[in-house]
Amino acid sequence: MIRELLKLVDTLRARCPWDREQTVVSLKNKVIEEAYELLEAIESDDERGIREEIGDLIFLCFFYVRMLKDERNIELDDILQDVIRKYKTKHPHVFQDEQFKTQDEVLAYWHKSKDDIFRGIALSLPALMAAQIIQERARTLGFDWSSPQGPMEKVKEEVREVEDSTERDDVFEEFGDLLFACVNLGRHLAVEPEDALRRANKKFVRRFRALLDELQKQNKDISTLSLEEMDQIWDTIKERDG
Repeated sequence: MIRELLKLVDTLRARCPWDREQTVVSLKNKVIEEAYELLEAIESDDERGIREEIGDLIFLCFFYVRMLKDERNIELDDILQDVIRKYKTKHPHVFQDEQFKTQDEVLAYWHKSKDDIFRGIALSLPALMAAQIIQERARTLGFDWSSPQGPMEKVKEEVREVEDSTERDDVFEEFGDLLFACVNLGRHLAVEPEDALRRANKKFVRRFRALLDELQKQNKDISTLSLEEMDQIWDTIKERDG
């Protein structure tokens, strides 16, 4: 099947004007798009969607292999050799004589083996996700609270600093610190901040649509209502929504 997929990619590069014009740079955002479509399918527990989106990602990876060959003379074997070597090196407890008993010991080894523990964190990552990775790497060197109470107090402190800020630049910086502290609290509560915010986004959209539907049933125009009036309906929807 892999040979058939490689043949498909070669055929598209040869015969389709759009596919022929694509480059490593032109499709970079497509990688992000396909990854998030897979994420959406996983969160929806859509088995058919998961299969489809994994297939799209695999196709895109092989398409990248072909583009790399065309643009930079990099072969599939070069890529495979590099990744095999990398992951064997990262797992000396599997392929050598190292003894790690827990995943924390494995993570500690991975990060201590780097010259810079923050090297490799992609700047294009969503900021909440990047903050969590940064904090987790700092934790491997012992820079972390021992319980959620520490980050909880830090969130409260950062809220006060936002409240006390008057200059625009200060507000911007302190708000960033607040978000960073919230990510840290989520990490200590075993909550993925990106997942939690994504669920909150969906919940808000669902409830706001319900608000608009309710206003339509009551023949009311949202632009004529005060915030207090909208809040009353919102609270009713919130109770109903659970």
